[in-house]
Amino acid sequence: MSRKRKRRRIGSLILGIIELLLAIVIFALIAMAAAYFLCPLKNVDVEGTDLYTKDEIVNYIIDDEYSHNTVYAFIKNKIFPKSDAEFIESFDVVIKGPNSLTIVCNEKSILGYILAEDGKYIYFDYDGKISEISETYVDRGYMQITGVSLDEPKIGEPLPIGDDEMGYLTSLLKILQKNALMPNAIFYDDKGHITIKYETYSIALGNSYLLEEKIDRMLRILPQKEGMYDTLHLENYSNQNTDIVFEKDTSSE
Repeated sequence: MSRKRKRRRIGSLILGIIELLLAIVIFALIAMAAAYFLCPLKNVDVEGTDLYTKDEIVNYIIDDEYSHNTVYAFIKNKIFPKSDAEFIESFDVVIKGPNSLTIVCNEKSILGYILAEDGKYIYFDYDGKISEISETYVDRGYMQITGVSLDEPKIGEPLPIGDDEMGYLTSLLKILQKNALMPNAIFYDDKGHITIKYETYSIALGNSYLLEEKIDRMLRILPQKEGMYDTLHLENYSNQNTDIVFEKDTSSE
């Protein structure tokens, strides 16, 4: 093949690539123009949270003049998702039509909280990891843990109560949740012993030894103690010592 033919073939190939690129650019411009004129954002729904108002979520996600276009808002939040809102793990922006979006708020998993000395609330999840640090108190009946101090809490880090204590806590919570007995608060003493507190009574469980047996005895006794202000002592319960001690709270009568 002569050099002249080679040059012609290379020239044709380059010309074909240029034409293809131009076609892609033209198609993209047409698609963008169609999206601009045909997809103005008219309706936004918000799902998944009651911690923020609809307007707060919409203004947080639809945060510039171009975001008032359905396609632009969708693409922008896929490429640059928002992730710095308190108590929200992520946002999913879903196209429901050419002029409609739904913002789905995926809340962080929260099991309970610790009130820090500076007044902030340290929220933790079911794995015992800190999921949020906030000045805002979320009134959802989350369990409070007392007796635990946090020097420099950071989101994503486990509660500083030791592996054994953490295992004890998670095992206890699973049993209580299974039996619909989630407490108002859990108190740790300096030995890592636990007392769980309800509205009118407390249950001292001590350490994790024979935990399931202690909970079983507790489940049998509680129906008989409704409306009373007692502390049920199970910390010394064992196979050899099955005596149950009630400490009367006379101040609450």
